[in-house]
Amino acid sequence: MAGRKPLLESELPLVTTALAEFCARDRALFILGLNTGFRISELLALNVGEVWDGERIRPQVKVSRAKLKGGRGLRRRSITSRTVPINEAATQALQRYLFTRLGAGALAASDPLFPSRFHGQRLTRWGANDIVHAVLAKAGIDGKADYGTHSLRKSFCRQIYKRTGNDLNLTRAVMGHASCATTQKYLHVDEEEIIAAIMGLGAGAGVGGGAELGAVCAVSF
Repeated sequence: MAGRKPLLESELPLVTTALAEFCARDRALFILGLNTGFRISELLALNVGEVWDGERIRPQVKVSRAKLKGGRGLRRRSITSRTVPINEAATQALQRYLFTRLGAGALAASDPLFPSRFHGQRLTRWGANDIVHAVLAKAGIDGKADYGTHSLRKSFCRQIYKRTGNDLNLTRAVMGHASCATTQKYLHVDEEEIIAAIMGLGAGAGVGGGAELGAVCAVSF
Protein backbone atom coordinates (compact mmCIF):
# COMPACT_ATOMS: atom_id res chain seq x y z
CA MET A 1 0.00 0.00 0.00
CA ALA A 2 3.05 2.25 -0.35
CA GLY A 3 1.41 4.24 -3.16
CA ARG A 4 -1.67 5.28 -1.16
CA LYS A 5 -1.85 8.99 -0.39
CA PRO A 6 -2.84 10.52 2.94
CA LEU A 7 -5.55 13.13 3.21
CA LEU A 8 -4.44 16.75 3.32
CA GLU A 9 -5.38 19.04 6.20
CA SER A 10 -7.67 20.98 3.85
CA GLU A 11 -9.49 17.78 2.83
CA LEU A 12 -10.41 16.60 6.33
CA PRO A 13 -13.37 19.04 6.75
CA LEU A 14 -14.75 17.82 3.42
CA VAL A 15 -14.54 14.23 4.66
CA THR A 16 -16.26 15.14 7.95
CA THR A 17 -19.18 16.65 6.04
CA ALA A 18 -19.41 13.66 3.70
CA LEU A 19 -19.39 11.14 6.57
CA ALA A 20 -22.67 12.55 7.89
CA GLU A 21 -24.44 10.86 4.98
CA PHE A 22 -23.12 7.38 5.77
CA CYS A 23 -24.34 4.76 8.23
CA ALA A 24 -22.95 4.61 11.79
CA ARG A 25 -20.77 1.58 11.03
CA ASP A 26 -19.06 3.22 8.08
CA ARG A 27 -18.54 6.46 9.99
CA ALA A 28 -17.05 4.63 12.97
CA LEU A 29 -14.69 2.61 10.77
CA PHE A 30 -13.43 5.70 8.95
CA ILE A 31 -13.05 7.84 12.08
CA LEU A 32 -11.39 5.07 14.10
CA GLY A 33 -8.89 4.57 11.29
CA LEU A 34 -8.09 8.29 11.16
CA ASN A 35 -7.67 8.54 14.93
CA THR A 36 -5.80 5.36 15.86
CA GLY A 37 -3.59 4.59 12.88
CA PHE A 38 -4.48 0.91 13.00
CA ARG A 39 -4.03 -1.01 9.77
CA ILE A 40 -7.29 -2.05 8.16
CA SER A 41 -6.60 -5.71 8.98
CA GLU A 42 -6.25 -4.74 12.65
CA LEU A 43 -9.45 -2.68 12.65
CA LEU A 44 -11.45 -5.46 11.03
CA ALA A 45 -10.10 -8.02 13.52
CA LEU A 46 -11.44 -6.06 16.51
CA ASN A 47 -14.29 -7.49 18.56
CA VAL A 48 -16.94 -5.46 20.39
CA GLY A 49 -15.47 -6.34 23.79
CA GLU A 50 -12.12 -4.82 22.88
CA VAL A 51 -13.63 -1.32 22.67
CA TRP A 52 -16.77 -1.67 24.84
CA ASP A 53 -16.87 -2.78 28.49
CA GLY A 54 -20.64 -3.27 28.50
CA GLU A 55 -21.41 0.27 29.62
CA ARG A 56 -18.98 2.62 27.93
CA ILE A 57 -16.16 2.88 25.40
CA ARG A 58 -12.84 1.73 26.78
CA PRO A 59 -10.14 4.44 27.17
CA GLN A 60 -7.73 2.45 25.03
CA VAL A 61 -7.67 -0.43 22.61
CA LYS A 62 -5.11 -3.21 22.72
CA VAL A 63 -4.46 -5.29 19.62
CA SER A 64 -2.80 -8.61 20.38
CA ARG A 65 0.35 -9.73 18.61
CA ALA A 66 -1.56 -12.36 16.63
CA LYS A 67 -3.71 -9.65 15.02
CA LEU A 68 -0.81 -7.35 14.10
CA LYS A 69 1.08 -7.38 10.83
CA GLY A 70 3.64 -10.19 11.03
CA GLY A 71 2.20 -11.43 14.31
CA ARG A 72 1.67 -14.95 12.98
CA GLY A 73 4.69 -15.23 10.71
CA LEU A 74 8.34 -16.13 11.14
CA ARG A 75 9.03 -12.76 12.79
CA ARG A 76 6.22 -13.09 15.33
CA ARG A 77 8.58 -13.08 18.33
CA SER A 78 9.81 -9.62 17.35
CA ILE A 79 6.23 -8.30 17.20
CA THR A 80 4.62 -7.00 20.39
CA SER A 81 1.01 -6.13 21.09
CA ARG A 82 0.01 -2.52 20.45
CA THR A 83 -2.12 -0.33 22.70
CA VAL A 84 -3.60 2.93 21.45
CA PRO A 85 -5.68 5.44 23.47
CA ILE A 86 -9.12 6.28 22.11
CA ASN A 87 -9.52 10.04 21.73
CA GLU A 88 -12.76 12.01 21.95
CA ALA A 89 -13.54 11.90 18.23
CA ALA A 90 -13.19 8.12 18.08
CA THR A 91 -15.06 7.64 21.36
CA GLN A 92 -18.08 9.59 20.13
CA ALA A 93 -18.18 7.76 16.79
CA LEU A 94 -17.99 4.37 18.52
CA GLN A 95 -20.66 5.34 21.07
CA ARG A 96 -23.13 6.37 18.38
CA TYR A 97 -22.39 3.25 16.39
CA LEU A 98 -22.69 0.77 19.26
CA PHE A 99 -25.81 2.43 20.66
CA THR A 100 -27.34 1.95 17.22
CA ARG A 101 -26.43 -1.73 17.30
CA LEU A 102 -27.72 -2.12 20.86
CA GLY A 103 -31.12 -1.03 19.60
CA ALA A 104 -31.26 -4.27 17.64
CA GLY A 105 -30.40 -6.43 20.68
CA ALA A 106 -27.65 -7.25 23.14
CA LEU A 107 -24.04 -7.33 21.96
CA ALA A 108 -21.64 -10.15 22.78
CA ALA A 109 -18.03 -9.26 23.55
CA SER A 110 -16.93 -11.72 20.85
CA ASP A 111 -19.08 -10.13 18.12
CA PRO A 112 -17.10 -8.51 15.27
CA LEU A 113 -16.87 -4.76 15.82
CA PHE A 114 -17.37 -4.19 12.09
CA PRO A 115 -19.62 -6.93 10.70
CA SER A 116 -20.51 -7.28 7.05
CA ARG A 117 -24.11 -7.26 5.90
CA PHE A 118 -23.96 -11.06 6.05
CA HIS A 119 -24.93 -12.18 9.54
CA GLY A 120 -22.00 -13.24 11.73
CA GLN A 121 -19.27 -12.39 9.23
CA ARG A 122 -16.70 -9.62 9.42
CA LEU A 123 -16.49 -6.80 6.96
CA THR A 124 -13.84 -7.68 4.38
CA ARG A 125 -10.88 -5.54 3.34
CA TRP A 126 -12.50 -5.11 -0.08
CA GLY A 127 -15.70 -3.94 1.58
CA ALA A 128 -13.78 -1.48 3.74
CA ASN A 129 -11.93 -0.20 0.69
CA ASP A 130 -15.25 0.42 -1.06
CA ILE A 131 -16.41 2.43 1.97
CA VAL A 132 -13.30 4.64 1.86
CA HIS A 133 -13.72 5.26 -1.86
CA ALA A 134 -17.41 6.08 -1.41
CA VAL A 135 -16.71 8.59 1.37
CA LEU A 136 -13.96 10.32 -0.60
CA ALA A 137 -16.13 10.45 -3.72
CA LYS A 138 -18.91 12.08 -1.70
CA ALA A 139 -16.32 14.56 -0.35
CA GLY A 140 -15.32 15.44 -3.90
CA ILE A 141 -11.81 14.02 -3.55
CA ASP A 142 -10.79 12.44 -6.85
CA GLY A 143 -8.18 9.80 -7.52
CA LYS A 144 -9.60 6.39 -6.70
CA ALA A 145 -6.28 4.76 -7.59
CA ASP A 146 -4.43 7.05 -5.15
CA TYR A 147 -6.55 6.39 -2.05
CA GLY A 148 -7.63 3.35 -0.10
CA THR A 149 -7.90 2.02 3.43
CA HIS A 150 -4.17 2.60 4.00
CA SER A 151 -4.80 6.30 3.40
CA LEU A 152 -6.40 6.41 6.86
CA ARG A 153 -3.22 5.13 8.55
CA LYS A 154 -1.04 7.48 6.50
CA SER A 155 -3.29 10.42 7.36
CA PHE A 156 -2.97 9.54 11.05
CA CYS A 157 0.82 9.44 10.71
CA ARG A 158 0.88 12.81 8.99
CA GLN A 159 -1.30 14.41 11.69
CA ILE A 160 0.80 12.98 14.54
CA TYR A 161 4.01 14.18 12.90
CA LYS A 162 2.69 17.74 12.63
CA ARG A 163 1.21 17.81 16.14
CA THR A 164 4.47 16.60 17.71
CA GLY A 165 6.45 19.42 16.11
CA ASN A 166 7.80 17.11 13.39
CA ASP A 167 9.25 14.70 15.94
CA LEU A 168 10.08 11.71 13.76
CA ASN A 169 11.07 9.34 16.57
CA LEU A 170 7.91 10.04 18.59
CA THR A 171 5.83 9.54 15.45
CA ARG A 172 7.64 6.25 14.84
CA ALA A 173 6.73 5.08 18.35
CA VAL A 174 3.09 6.09 17.93
CA MET A 175 2.90 4.23 14.63
CA GLY A 176 4.47 1.11 16.10
CA HIS A 177 7.30 1.13 13.56
CA ALA A 178 10.66 -0.43 14.36
CA SER A 179 12.55 2.07 12.20
CA CYS A 180 12.26 5.81 11.50
CA ALA A 181 12.99 4.95 7.86
CA THR A 182 9.63 3.19 7.67
CA THR A 183 7.87 6.18 9.23
CA GLN A 184 9.47 8.54 6.72
CA LYS A 185 7.90 6.56 3.88
CA TYR A 186 4.48 7.35 5.35
CA LEU A 187 5.08 11.11 5.35
CA HIS A 188 3.94 11.76 1.83
CA VAL A 189 4.70 15.25 0.49
CA ASP A 190 2.05 16.67 -1.80
CA GLU A 191 3.02 18.62 -4.92
CA GLU A 192 0.98 21.61 -3.76
CA GLU A 193 3.00 21.72 -0.54
CA ILE A 194 6.26 21.63 -2.50
CA ILE A 195 5.14 24.57 -4.63
CA ALA A 196 3.94 26.52 -1.58
CA ALA A 197 7.24 25.96 0.23
CA ILE A 198 9.28 27.21 -2.73
CA MET A 199 7.04 30.19 -3.42
CA GLY A 200 7.14 31.12 0.26
CA LEU A 201 10.89 31.74 0.08
CA GLY A 202 10.40 34.95 -1.87
CA ALA A 203 7.43 36.24 0.10
CA GLY A 204 7.64 39.53 2.01
CA ALA A 205 10.98 40.90 3.17
CA GLY A 206 12.46 37.59 4.27
CA VAL A 207 15.84 36.22 3.31
CA GLY A 208 16.02 35.96 -0.47
CA GLY A 209 13.74 38.95 -1.07
CA GLY A 210 14.54 41.48 -3.78
CA ALA A 211 16.20 44.09 -1.53
CA GLU A 212 18.55 41.63 0.14
CA LEU A 213 19.41 39.94 -3.14
CA GLY A 214 20.30 43.29 -4.72
CA ALA A 215 22.57 44.17 -1.82
CA VAL A 216 24.35 40.82 -2.02
CA CYS A 217 24.87 41.20 -5.75
CA ALA A 218 26.27 44.70 -5.30
CA VAL A 219 28.88 43.43 -2.85
CA SER A 220 29.69 40.31 -4.82
CA PHE A 221 30.54 42.16 -7.97
